[in-house]
Amino acid sequence: MISRSSARVRHSSAGWKAVAAAGVGVVLLGAGGVTFAQWSDTQAAAVDTAIRSGVLDLEGGTGSWTNVVGTDVTAAVAAARYEVVPGDALTYRETLSVEASGDLLRAAVSHNLRELGGDGELRGRLAASSAMSLNGQPVSGASAPVVATGADQTVEVSVTVTFDETTAGLVGQGQSVNLGGLDVTLTQTPVVG
Repeated sequence: MISRSSARVRHSSAGWKAVAAAGVGVVLLGAGGVTFAQWSDTQAAAVDTAIRSGVLDLEGGTGSWTNVVGTDVTAAVAAARYEVVPGDALTYRETLSVEASGDLLRAAVSHNLRELGGDGELRGRLAASSAMSLNGQPVSGASAPVVATGADQTVEVSVTVTFDETTAGLVGQGQSVNLGGLDVTLTQTPVVG
């Protein structure tokens, strides 16, 4: 039979263990802040804020060819029926539209005349040049800055192919060339902070 004193010791020992465990739990919970209430508040910011992207677009127009005396020869050039002679100059003109909008948008428009291709003798007697203007102002060099205005802007380009007037004899007769073309490029310039 178990004596009463030994049962009390066991009961007392179990009681102390329970009290100690509860105390440790309170200390741990108190240290973690889980049981203490803290005030807080939340407000939404930037609610219903909308932004939209800008636009940078280059649209080609309808170009035309004229000869040295100002006659429109667009159809004949397109059908490869125009026959150039020494002293003649063919000029191509086209107006392109620039749409540029954006708060920090800056761009550059540039042109690059591709080389003539075809029969070498005739090609050697032709000189090709190109020019560009932006909003009616001539561009010196191959590019010009474009600043976003929100309104359409215009780029006028021209290519002139001149047949050397000093060409003599049978040089370049009965030959053909490919007029190549003019590449016009509109490119955003980096935003600088």
